[in-house]
Amino acid sequence: MASGEFQVMKVPAEQLAGVLHGQVVDPGAQPTNVVRQSEGWTVDVSWEVTGELVDWLAGRWQLEIIADLLGGGESRHPSPPVEMTFTPGSGRYTASVPMRGQLTPGTYDLVVNLTTMTAAGTSGALGGFVVISKILVEE
Repeated sequence: MASGEFQVMKVPAEQLAGVLHGQVVDPGAQPTNVVRQSEGWTVDVSWEVTGELVDWLAGRWQLEIIADLLGGGESRHPSPPVEMTFTPGSGRYTASVPMRGQLTPGTYDLVVNLTTMTAAGTSGALGGFVVISKILVEE
């Protein structure tokens, strides 16, 4: 499982901190770096925010997978991003992004991109990313 950067507001870590993880999982729920385009593989993501300010958070998480085809272009999945509402009293979150049929055969760099929207609908100050190792999508 890859771990990534988590950006928080400019407050001390004891008030608000976070960690973010992501991995590619095959249809048998095993971590992998090689998948078949037509099989039901996913990108599983988990993150946790901790600290005194967790109960004060309001808004939504936005989660997407950025796939960069080596020698090709970039795509984002799903479109629109997965949205999850902040859960007061709990800073733990998980999501599984289905990727069956989303990518053509090739080698990709995958990045889990996590951002936030405030309760007012503007871009939030929390978020992060995880760079997942290269994956091979076979036909």
